[in-house]
Amino acid sequence: MGTRVTVLIVAATVSCALGTGLYMQKRADEMRGPGPVAVSAPGTLPSEPDTGKLVLQDLTFTSAAPVVRPSRPDAGAVTDPAAGCFADLTVTPAKDAFLQVEIDAPCHAGERFTLHHSGLMITESLSPAGTYSGQVPAMAAHSVVLADFATGRDLEASARVVDFDRVERVALQWQGHSGLELHALEFGATYGDEGHVWAGSEPGRGAGSVELLGDPDQIAPHLLQVYTLPQSAALGDADVSVEAEITAMNCDRTISAQLVERRGDHLRTRDLTLNMPDCSAVGDFLVLNNLVESLKIAAN
Repeated sequence: MGTRVTVLIVAATVSCALGTGLYMQKRADEMRGPGPVAVSAPGTLPSEPDTGKLVLQDLTFTSAAPVVRPSRPDAGAVTDPAAGCFADLTVTPAKDAFLQVEIDAPCHAGERFTLHHSGLMITESLSPAGTYSGQVPAMAAHSVVLADFATGRDLEASARVVDFDRVERVALQWQGHSGLELHALEFGATYGDEGHVWAGSEPGRGAGSVELLGDPDQIAPHLLQVYTLPQSAALGDADVSVEAEITAMNCDRTISAQLVERRGDHLRTRDLTLNMPDCSAVGDFLVLNNLVESLKIAAN
């Protein structure tokens, strides 16, 4: 039986002058099939000096794959004498250049808050006891984390990450239910192979990992997916793509996101705006290639 192919006009804008390949893919148990069909659509490139038209091409349907409390050397604490409340935030280094974040704020039990670090934002909530334990990907050697509460009583703490230069990292963040995902194909892998890493893949399927951070059950939460590739991995390239499942919640809408990459000692942040297809395409996927330069593991 042949593969049904439908041409859709999809506009996307990114604040960088990179070629972007766009694909449509049908969800199935097995991975991608053939059948490219070209399509193009205009888009502006707002923040680069050499702006112009962004051409999205190579549109095709393919198959899709279906992801001891530490010591407290540097803590931030706030006390409200009038209410007799004490709140404490602790940040400590964790494996693979992550930050372990601990909050103890009994008077804020169950309260929603947003973690901020180097432009990243992650929405979470405290437990009924007023505690939280989670991780944030470090994007700087000296990392500062802020917990922003709706009541305005913010907490701040910092930590120095000694293994910061031993990982390559790309983060994708958005607000609400965008359907966006990060996928990495490591060292020549194809979809479904060992080395195809995403938030839904089993642990250990690749040298790196993709983590989903944030509470999707919150109202309009700030969510984050981050791909981390240790420098101890095998030599080669990891190709990272941004994908979006077309759902009833995002079809026929414009969704926005940010890509945050660490390149050497610098952070590179780019805005992404994607006009999703109409709701007849629910269940399909968009794949935006070449937004992220390949991460390279090279011999020292």
